[in-house]
Amino acid sequence: MAILCISFYKRRRKAVYQALYRKWRSRTFDEIVGQNNITSVLKKQTAEDRVSHAYLFCGTRGTGKTSSAKILAKAVNCEKPSNGNPCNDCYCCRSIDNATATDVLEIDAASNNRVADVRELIDEVVYPPSILKKRVYIIDEVHMLSDSAFNALLKTLEEPPEYVLFILATTELNQLPPTIISRCMRFDFKRIEPEILTGLLREITNKENIGINDDALQLISRLADGSARDAISLLDACSSGRGENDTLTLEQIQSQLGITNNDTIISLFGAIADKNVPQALLLIGQVHKSSKDLSVFMVDLIAFVRDLLIAKSLPSERERYLHERFFFSASAAGMLNGLLEAFTTEMLLYYSSVLEESLNSMGRFTVNKKTFFELTVIKLCDLSLSENPKALLARISELEKKLTEGSPSPRKTEPKITPLPNPPLIKEKKEAEERQLAAFPEILEELKPQADIYSLVRMTRMYEKDDSVIVYGDKFVLSILNQNNNIKMLESAVKSATGKAYTITFKEKSGICEDNTLLIDEITV
Repeated sequence: MAILCISFYKRRRKAVYQALYRKWRSRTFDEIVGQNNITSVLKKQTAEDRVSHAYLFCGTRGTGKTSSAKILAKAVNCEKPSNGNPCNDCYCCRSIDNATATDVLEIDAASNNRVADVRELIDEVVYPPSILKKRVYIIDEVHMLSDSAFNALLKTLEEPPEYVLFILATTELNQLPPTIISRCMRFDFKRIEPEILTGLLREITNKENIGINDDALQLISRLADGSARDAISLLDACSSGRGENDTLTLEQIQSQLGITNNDTIISLFGAIADKNVPQALLLIGQVHKSSKDLSVFMVDLIAFVRDLLIAKSLPSERERYLHERFFFSASAAGMLNGLLEAFTTEMLLYYSSVLEESLNSMGRFTVNKKTFFELTVIKLCDLSLSENPKALLARISELEKKLTEGSPSPRKTEPKITPLPNPPLIKEKKEAEERQLAAFPEILEELKPQADIYSLVRMTRMYEKDDSVIVYGDKFVLSILNQNNNIKMLESAVKSATGKAYTITFKEKSGICEDNTLLIDEITV
């Protein structure tokens, strides 16, 4: 009967599944990835027996803080250490790994944050270790302790017995009192680079016989945001439903994690660039039908705009950056390059602000997300629908881009003269009295320090008649110039350039900005 019970117990133990991040937790300093500057110091200190009395490990989640604390606890107590690393075979190492060592206490400060808990710890510090060389206290999320608990711990942390080692770990360094930080040897754990995470995941998949494409591994590494634990957990979640001989693809990972395909995002921004509202709404409908969370989709759009801004600011590194950040088809690659040319920096900044504002509103109010998303995209397609200053700057930037790209060179080709329709006789007489303002280039020079007014005046034509300067331009340009402050600056620039005080008059006339550069060149010749 006893033999049957033992056999059943063994079969039962084999059936228990262990999560990959626990199975592949680092057991030596050499196995900690992406933190070589920290592990090399800890190894040297343990090898030379120069271990400090208190350490502070801080950094974002999943970067190796708690693992390093446990490895350090093993290294200072190991019976057969090797170059600062624990052997993991002796009784001390095995008891710490199995959490049966009574001299190594791992305390969760989130649930033991009262001053009474800390005083109980202080009362135990006076007793030497029962079996191990050192009594080690690992206090995780130490920033959760109350102010009274920190004050109670302060004296003991400053001068503990020689057989006691404190290791504090936190993700919120700014919440720790300076008096605690100053009494510890501090190590900052940085986010792990995606390339290092990809190498770690590839090693795990090879040993676990998990088939997965390189693109899928790179996507998981990027989504982990520098956390090795998150990367391994994502791999575990994505591989749990696959067949024995199946190979995980990028599309399967995106579908399982609810991530929108980059081709869809690029197509949506292509529709926004073309001001194609029906196509943009169609793409939103397809995303909604696929049961994607539109809030997550909007976060993806914000990240995409951010990546476009960085790509525009790094022309020499653009191809490499886009290859690292995006996974898309060949057709989408050409569209992406077109978006980089179509969108100005001001337009992308405006898109980012609108999307972030919409995301915050979507989270605060219980509205139909799909309708809210559609209204946001319509606003992005037509900049004139917003009175936001960023939208006005984006429109000015767009007009300047058209001016730069659409104006022919007067030295290479003859300007095309388009006959105007015959106006009424009275108007013809008035226009005959108007003369081109020869000082127009000098006026522009006067306005250069005011970049916003300068950009608008470049899109106009100026004529003089008696004591007046008549400014012709598009309705949008004139509506901004015809403001008190702007009129005063324009009058001052005209007076400085001509030496005469003129009265400024505005007259609407379409089609001015397309050939205005040509006009400026003709005047200056």
